[in-house]
Amino acid sequence: MRAMIRRLGPVLAAAGAMASLPRLAHAAWVKAESDRFVVYGEDARSVRDYATKLTIYDQVLRLLNPTATDRPAPQKVDVYLVRGHQALHRILPSGGDTMVGFYSASPLAIFAVAETGDVGLGTDTTLFHEYAHHFMKENFPAAYPTWFVEGWAEYFSTVDIKSSGVTVGGYAANRVAWLKSGTWLPLADLLTKRPTEVTGPQAPLFYPEAWALVHYMQDSPDRGAQLDKAIQAIAGGADPVKAIETATGQTLDDLTRHLRNYDRISELRIAPARFDMAPKVEVSTLPASADDLLLDNVRLAISTPDKRDDAFVASVRAHAAKHPGDRLADLALARAEFIYGDVAAGEAIVNRRLAADPNDVEVLRLAGQGQILAGRREPATRLERFRAARAPLIKAYGLDKDDFRVLYQYALSRSVEPNYPNDNDMNVLFAARSLAPAVEDISIMTGEALIKRGRRDDAVKVLALVANDPHGGSAGVRARALIAGKTEAEASRAADAADKPETSPAGPAKPDAPAR
Repeated sequence: MRAMIRRLGPVLAAAGAMASLPRLAHAAWVKAESDRFVVYGEDARSVRDYATKLTIYDQVLRLLNPTATDRPAPQKVDVYLVRGHQALHRILPSGGDTMVGFYSASPLAIFAVAETGDVGLGTDTTLFHEYAHHFMKENFPAAYPTWFVEGWAEYFSTVDIKSSGVTVGGYAANRVAWLKSGTWLPLADLLTKRPTEVTGPQAPLFYPEAWALVHYMQDSPDRGAQLDKAIQAIAGGADPVKAIETATGQTLDDLTRHLRNYDRISELRIAPARFDMAPKVEVSTLPASADDLLLDNVRLAISTPDKRDDAFVASVRAHAAKHPGDRLADLALARAEFIYGDVAAGEAIVNRRLAADPNDVEVLRLAGQGQILAGRREPATRLERFRAARAPLIKAYGLDKDDFRVLYQYALSRSVEPNYPNDNDMNVLFAARSLAPAVEDISIMTGEALIKRGRRDDAVKVLALVANDPHGGSAGVRARALIAGKTEAEASRAADAADKPETSPAGPAKPDAPAR
């Protein structure tokens, strides 16, 4: 999962002063749903406004990148606006003290979490940056160079949305400050290295220089065409330095000089008539159980049974007991039991709910996932459990063919069979990747399956996006190991050794790059 580490500090200073004030009644959790986002929070107006703003931001990206697919979102992005660092850590206990949110594209959920304050959201830049990454993966999956991935997200992170119109191409003051006062990274290093490979006083300059290079190249139609040409060549395997020099007709020294002298920040202003400034957003109030279990349920979407967490299970059980028969409480408790607790208790919950509604897709998916989790926890029963997972997953697929989570879980259930991966398994994985290209676990599994089928060249194309992801963390390590010819076991050990706190498919070798 990708951690956003832009912490808002002053909130803590006021905490002590507020402690003696009368305790206010807790606001009900609400959600605001648009065509591509579901935003959760505790203030109805803020939640509606932010769902509206994100929806307009998506329109901006599509207007400026017209080759992006305009199909309905098969999986909406969930956004959780939480108050205070304690709420953030309730979802991600391992998050550092400076973290103000994170983005995760896991096999079970695609979501972002952002900490907000009572004086305003203050989350536009970070959430816009993260959604730009998501948008690029969803619409232009390819092995782009790190500087372009980050520079492109930085370029669109400063979009300013007002009722009078939209401004694109503004600058972040902190990025400019670094460029004015810091020691610049040699352009050859920016073009060929990942942020983690840059150390010393030049390390903080990677993101500002990536932004500056993309902004400079986007600033005129001619340079924009040169950027497209260079990115296409790099995505196709060309040497990054040679590709830039060939596309621009400049040496790196010439380009560096022009970049350092680039002090005219052009902005693109777009009239509001180009957008639906009042998109349809439906707001609803969540049940009382959300106060106790909504954030725990999000945490469970990124939890694994590798480590016991008895205290957390006990907490979920206590909270769920306060809401007997409530759907959110039941599903959160079932997930907790399957991952950490009593598998039989989890089975009893999903069986009871399916008896009441046999066509509940989420419960059917959870019934299948629960069997896979049980098989992971009990290796002796793995084959039996994985096979038992298929019936509810197949039924769920019949009810909703666009749920990538069902397809991925079904592929997992098949992975224990001696004839895996057969043709149908490959089709299942391809479909899952098409529906959720931002989920790196699906790309890894697809790449491994292609290797098993003797399609190594195709596997490399699939794995390349994960391998090149600047925030790929252990998934990137695993992808690079597989590309290098390591076995699955060797790649898994390398990923476990890396196991960085960050986590988050590739198409043709030369796909359409995002437009200017």
